[in-house]
Amino acid sequence: MKKIMKSKGFTLVEILVVVSIIGILAAILVPVVARSKTKAKIAMAKVQMNDLAVAIKSYKSDYQRYPLPSFVSQSGPVPQVNAGKDASFGNPTYLGLNNQNRMVVEILRDRNHPRNPKKNVYLDVKESGESSSARQPGISSDGYYLDPFGNAYNISVDKNADGYCVDDVYAKLPSGSDVGMVSVPGFSGVQGVKGSDVLIWTDGPDLKASASQGAIDGDNTDNILSWK
Repeated sequence: MKKIMKSKGFTLVEILVVVSIIGILAAILVPVVARSKTKAKIAMAKVQMNDLAVAIKSYKSDYQRYPLPSFVSQSGPVPQVNAGKDASFGNPTYLGLNNQNRMVVEILRDRNHPRNPKKNVYLDVKESGESSSARQPGISSDGYYLDPFGNAYNISVDKNADGYCVDDVYAKLPSGSDVGMVSVPGFSGVQGVKGSDVLIWTDGPDLKASASQGAIDGDNTDNILSWK
């Protein structure tokens, strides 16, 4: 009489148990992986901000001026300086079309720029090949320097050399002291960072920032700041 062999396959119950376990593990791991990626992008943004600050300071050391467009002045029909008489460039949403970060970045990158007669390359950054609206990291096809999340870097320099660097957006935000801001002597209600000559920041992972909310509130909670 032949012996009947039992099937070595999985039962439906066993398969469902395995699928359930995999689902639970995925639910646990996916957010962890996402947070890790976000942290890695934040760390990269800080490295890029440091490199950008070094490039600006190197340019200033060579030329005894900041890498700013020649039309930037403290007077005229469209003043190009902020409330603290310093210069800010970055996202046109906050600063307008006359203060885009590409105006600073192109001076640092272009050997043949009129503001770079020594033909030095101060900033070597990969081009994304996409327009800034595509939010691809690197130098966009329209010249913006975007962080790993696709935000335009906002750059401010201590143009009036008073030892306080004022950023156009952060100049009057509530709770500024929570991000290292102090009152700037001679400018009522204006805050800046004492002892810094370059400030750089981005909107962070949520791709948002606000000129009306607190420095550490709402859309500004996750902003990435070079000075903090």
